Amino acid sequence: MKKSELKNYIRENIISTLSEDTEAEIAKTKELTSAIKDLEAAKKEAGIEEDATPKGEDFFYDYLDIGMSYLEGFGKKHSLDDTQLEKLGKKIVDQLYKGDVGKAYDAIVKRGAMKEIEDKEPSKSDLKKTKGLAKAKEELAKLTKQMKSLARDYKKAEGEEKEKLVADLKKKTKLKKELEAIIDK
Repeated sequence: MKKSELKNYIRENIISTLSEDTEAEIAKTKELTSAIKDLEAAKKEAGIEEDATPKGEDFFYDYLDIGMSYLEGFGKKHSLDDTQLEKLGKKIVDQLYKGDVGKAYDAIVKRGAMKEIEDKEPSKSDLKKTKGLAKAKEELAKLTKQMKSLARDYKKAEGEEKEKLVADLKKKTKLKKELEAIIDK
């Protein structure tokens, strides 16, 4: 295979991979936007406008669990980080359960846990894994964005600069695969 044919093959492969990732991210964004709009409509319909969380109490992990369990109920993977999951959980509690965190937790989280014999709080190691997974997802998103930018630069580049971009893209592709493997576990 000639060097120019190899370059063209690599270029087409990179462009194809990046365009597939973009389409998947757009679909996920549309799905989440729709879910948020549904939640906002339910809030208006229920007439809920104030924060029902008791002052001084932190329900971060409850909101996080509620948000994760709610999305798991759809049977699809999501790319939300902990902060976004917390916001989603809070909106669910406020809009659908009139601010009652315990009621929302029982209805959403424990509903999924009924399949298990033991119904227990997540351990510290479980929470650390969740945080590590969220960090890996965040790094993957940043890396994907960088690779897309490099692919655009690759189209415009010539000669030695193009070779440097290919080498950089190969390194980033290897790292991307490692991050995806971590996330898929």
